[in-house]
Amino acid sequence: MSTQEQGSRGAAWLAALTDNAARVAGFPASVQVVDGAIDERSARYIAVVPDADNAYPRARGGEVGLVEGWALAQAVRQVVAADAGAAQKRAIVAVIDVPSQAYGRSEEAFGIHQALAAAAEAYAVAREAGHPVLGLIVGKAMSGAFLAHGYQANRLIALDDAGVQVHAMGK
Repeated sequence: MSTQEQGSRGAAWLAALTDNAARVAGFPASVQVVDGAIDERSARYIAVVPDADNAYPRARGGEVGLVEGWALAQAVRQVVAADAGAAQKRAIVAVIDVPSQAYGRSEEAFGIHQALAAAAEAYAVAREAGHPVLGLIVGKAMSGAFLAHGYQANRLIALDDAGVQVHAMGK
């Protein structure tokens, strides 16, 4: 875990929930994906984490930006496609600690609204396809970031902790 990730509640909970299992390859450093299990049932865990080297400066602190929105959509769509004919659909667990969407001129110009909409749509499609989708709020669940990562879950569970905050729009 990088130094910046060590302060991330999302990264810490993802590691704890998956027993530090290997990350699925092919995703940016800011979107961590782990295939694991809940009890004996297969599950995909997804978390957005800080990435100091993110190409978009406004998304370096764990915010959901262009790259993150498209990667979230990809992570969820992979599960839906892989389980299309399965009798039992894999659970999808969104580990939520997202302080905001990545506000910035570049993000707006390159279509952050489309990236975040793609993520929200992927979660909704997964839910409608029969995947149990769980949103576990372990930190901040703010603004458009929360709408893109977790808000479409069948069930939202928030830790009873002072570090947990849920806001449609921050101050």
